[in-house]
Amino acid sequence: MKRISTLIVMILFTAAIHAQTLTPYQRVYQTLNTKCQNTNCHSATSSEALKFDGNEAAVYSAIYNKLPQNATSVSKSERQIRPGHPYLSFLLRKVAGAGFDADLGLEATEGDLMLDINGNQLTNKEIEFIRQWVMFGAKQTYTSTEPKPDWQLVSDYYDNPTMPFLPKPAKPAVGQGLQVRMGPVFLPVSGEIEQEWMLQQEVNFPVIPEVNRIEGIMNQQSHHFLLFQFFDSSAAAARGTNGTFGMKKVFAGIGGATSFDGDKNLTGAWQDDAELVLPTGTGLFWEKKAYLDMNYHIKNYNATSVLPCDFYFNIYYKQRNPNTIEMKSQLVNNIGLFLPQGVQTRDYNDQDNNKSKQWKYLWMISSHAHKYGTDYDIYVRDTTGDMSNKIYEGFYDYQNNFDKGYYDWEHPAIRYWDDLLPVKFGKHGNVNAGLVARTTWNVTEPFVTFGFTTNDEMQLFYYMYTSQPLDAATAINDDSQKGIYFQVFPNPMNSNGKLVYTLENNAMVKAEIIDATGKMVASLAEEFQQEGMHEINIGGTQNLSKGIYYAHLSIDGSVYTKKFIVTE
Repeated sequence: MKRISTLIVMILFTAAIHAQTLTPYQRVYQTLNTKCQNTNCHSATSSEALKFDGNEAAVYSAIYNKLPQNATSVSKSERQIRPGHPYLSFLLRKVAGAGFDADLGLEATEGDLMLDINGNQLTNKEIEFIRQWVMFGAKQTYTSTEPKPDWQLVSDYYDNPTMPFLPKPAKPAVGQGLQVRMGPVFLPVSGEIEQEWMLQQEVNFPVIPEVNRIEGIMNQQSHHFLLFQFFDSSAAAARGTNGTFGMKKVFAGIGGATSFDGDKNLTGAWQDDAELVLPTGTGLFWEKKAYLDMNYHIKNYNATSVLPCDFYFNIYYKQRNPNTIEMKSQLVNNIGLFLPQGVQTRDYNDQDNNKSKQWKYLWMISSHAHKYGTDYDIYVRDTTGDMSNKIYEGFYDYQNNFDKGYYDWEHPAIRYWDDLLPVKFGKHGNVNAGLVARTTWNVTEPFVTFGFTTNDEMQLFYYMYTSQPLDAATAINDDSQKGIYFQVFPNPMNSNGKLVYTLENNAMVKAEIIDATGKMVASLAEEFQQEGMHEINIGGTQNLSKGIYYAHLSIDGSVYTKKFIVTE
């Protein structure tokens, strides 16, 4: 009897060791091979492509990046298992279904849920691990340095699911928008409780879109979320491992992956739930098949439960209009940052300050530092070198409504300009004009350097802008001269206002006001002026009565017109 007991213990011990040493794919294969061999699923006698009672290589070959036979699934650009895309993986949806997660639900035309040999659904733990495997690139083998799904972490959560998932936000109406999700990402209760991940996603639009609104919804424990768009499919593939998609951990150092790698543009950033609603007449120019890079920085502040983290964003779009002005973005980052102990203040220039002359019309701007940051201001350096124009005050609240008296590095202010702010960039003799960040830190360690955790530091700001003013009719439609900006403020006005305009180069300027009958009622200027921004007051001696007027601005003989209204 003692021998039998010893034998049983040895068998159980061996089984436990084997369970611990299974690779991620072996665990997925074992689940499919032992639980999905029946006529309700797929067996070796089935006429369909999936044969889960084959060997590991045969099953992997049958599911990895292979087209489903279901037409509805194919129409969604799905694969049986699409690496890095759990919500475009038909096999995952077949084993999960809406009962596990509404994002993995099946349509009526996609058949029934795949059950195990006893007619039961797979356990939540098994389904979740398959989802994590897909998110981590669905590899057959992982190198020792590659990030991979963690069975123990998944088990710890589903054995004690104390912390709930982020509630699902409503999706945009069909034909008006798409919902994209990054997650769930599980964070442990101890050890590496702060993590930053990147995940590429392919998004397919039914038309060539202009995106005019993005709504971001995130866990409250989140630090930030950055959304990038790759220039094209080649750029996206180059950032993958052997051209594949999958989760990548952000870390500095040799061989490390960072948010700033690759040929891509920053599209949006979130420190909290927020809507990015672009000004009328502007849009983000994405391709019909867009390749996104999502960067999520999160931390588990709960000491008793594994935390599931998600980020959802709703992308609203319409078919691109040739008259729409493209909204662009710029990320400015001081990667070479080194800060010794004590109070430190550093200026850092936008990279475009040292390039060719150009006008940018800013719509929004925000900043980013870590826990040692105590102040963050942004200035415009004009073409004379003057930096007296502070356009961003770091002490303001998240909505930029009032001065809090301190810099909230976890929720920095975001400032918007509804009419866009014109800023001149580039080399002007010995002056590099443009934006300059002035940041202050109080470092309590011997030193800190640039890094991706809150124990490191950053000096980063980003902004969104256009290359021409909102009213395209006021800009020259020649690509070499899109720096003309011309507005009347306010509009409507009472009896006083002003013309605001910029000159790309020195020019002869003539400004007049014409009434609704075509009669000139005021001559405001006729002189040679230097490049840069100019203002001319309206009112006073002009004595404009209530009505409709037109401001005419002639620049070296080219005339631009702006309609405005005087209300009293």
